[in-house]
Amino acid sequence: MEKTQINADEFVSKFMAGSLKHLKYIQTAIKIFPLRDIAPYLKTPIPPIFFGYNLLIHLTEGYFNQQIESTAFMVEAPAVLISNYGNISAIHSVDKSAQGYCVLINEQAMTSLFREQEILNIFTISPLLNLVQQDSSELNSLLDLLYKEIYSSNPYKELYESIFKSVLLMIIKLSNVNKTLGRRQEVAIAFKQLVHLHFDKFKSVDFYADRLAVSINYLNRCVSSVFKKSSKEIILEVAIIHSQLLLSETNKSVASIAYELDFADPSYFARLFKKIIGISPTEYRKSVFHSI
Repeated sequence: MEKTQINADEFVSKFMAGSLKHLKYIQTAIKIFPLRDIAPYLKTPIPPIFFGYNLLIHLTEGYFNQQIESTAFMVEAPAVLISNYGNISAIHSVDKSAQGYCVLINEQAMTSLFREQEILNIFTISPLLNLVQQDSSELNSLLDLLYKEIYSSNPYKELYESIFKSVLLMIIKLSNVNKTLGRRQEVAIAFKQLVHLHFDKFKSVDFYADRLAVSINYLNRCVSSVFKKSSKEIILEVAIIHSQLLLSETNKSVASIAYELDFADPSYFARLFKKIIGISPTEYRKSVFHSI
């Protein structure tokens, strides 16, 4: 399955309305937008999309309801929401007066800025991190500096990258994951990253155990202890979440999508979709087209 990534320009053209001349957009690996320039113009609900960036939202005022993979998060200020590259995200509702910042960073820049251990820590952070007011204010001060430098007349790449790294390291510290991960956590996280890469062709737990050089039983224990789900459940859940993209972005039949995702039985795919999403693939497609 070829994943259709949505970049910042495409997001603006597809999911925002009204005069958007106030939006500043520059070609940098790290992008930052004030929420006051985004929230009032969003055409919600926004169906699931595969966003081609790592996403960080710091909310200082207001609220929004966002789905990451199969979980919906009601985000109320002050808070941080993180969605890693590879996740499927949908926006159900947004407070038009929301304040704060939205930061995007591409995956290549992320891996060049952070050590492997730091990236693993970022990946283990719960998508939603509620903050106390003082921590939120300190974090917002760093984001103010990031915004000021990126949009200065002569932005200094090393400086704004350093500021952004400080932002994420502060979030790691606040989330209490700034510690060496155990072997089980490392295996579980590596497993989920592999699933996002290979879910469309490889749904057997054996494949991922072989790639990680561990036994199937050990992999299942690691995944269950970290994600509270079985390895098979995560593989199927990722496939179904990505199928939402095909249902909303193409006219392919439900059966064609099932076969494209390597489900041998379209009826089984439809039952699984309804179990995970709550409605049938056909009902889901109708709801998406009705909301656009």
